Amino acid sequence: MEAILNTRAVAAFLRGKDLARPLYIHQITAMDAGPVGLVSIAAETGCDGVCIFTHIPGNVDKRTFPVVDEGNKAEMLAVMHDQVIAVSNVEFFPIIADVEIADFCRGLALGAELGAARAVCHIHDTQGDRAADNLGNFADLAARYGLCVGLEFMGMTAGCRSLRQAIWFVEQVARPNLGIAIDMLHLVRTGGTAADIAALDSRYFSYAQICDGRGLHVSNDYMGEALGRELPGDGDFPLQAIIEALPFSCPLDIEVPRSKLVSRTISTDEWAREAISRSRELVDRSEVGR
Repeated sequence: MEAILNTRAVAAFLRGKDLARPLYIHQITAMDAGPVGLVSIAAETGCDGVCIFTHIPGNVDKRTFPVVDEGNKAEMLAVMHDQVIAVSNVEFFPIIADVEIADFCRGLALGAELGAARAVCHIHDTQGDRAADNLGNFADLAARYGLCVGLEFMGMTAGCRSLRQAIWFVEQVARPNLGIAIDMLHLVRTGGTAADIAALDSRYFSYAQICDGRGLHVSNDYMGEALGRELPGDGDFPLQAIIEALPFSCPLDIEVPRSKLVSRTISTDEWAREAISRSRELVDRSEVGR
């Protein structure tokens, strides 16, 4: 941790920033900007890094997600170096029933080349023991590339729908590089609370994601909302309480995709900058709980 903080201090000094709690901007907050454009937005707004895609499953339309691959890797590395911007997370690596963990090697290797800290996975396989075995194998493979693993639960992934299930997987798999991702939309929509977060030991957490939403209802079908979230402060989520319940060492991503309706009235760049500004204000006024 000391080495990480020293690295942040150096980066902050180079950018003329105070050493504040680091924030990372997720690609889906600014899809149209692409990975290289996202780096520029991060640098210009004082973000410490970005969360990007280096692997897209074969059943997903690759035109939907801007991916870093061999074709744009050199450009990405150059702009990251010039702007002193890091990669926090690389996505996405789903654990399905017939998953071939070796298929993730290319995406993980690319993430390692970019200096990423962790790889993100979701569990779709509903056979718990088999999913746990594959998650353990994925964590071991990620470790070979120097990556941690963030397990993101959500009401729409049948194999791991809740914080409770995510805790079970982390305990069952018992890998030192595996932790839980706390996406604030998924936490609220699956009935989780800031008190649930505060009750967990710090070792369980991998990273967290900031967004807002309207209402505190529980739902298993909120895909439309997931693809069109609210800016921090425009919804009802207890964002400050959740942030204060998290360990200070838990990285924070800004993941606020805009709806198609909103995209007609505000540009990608303006939306991302507003999301970052509001998230920074939220984080700066939050007390450090632990």
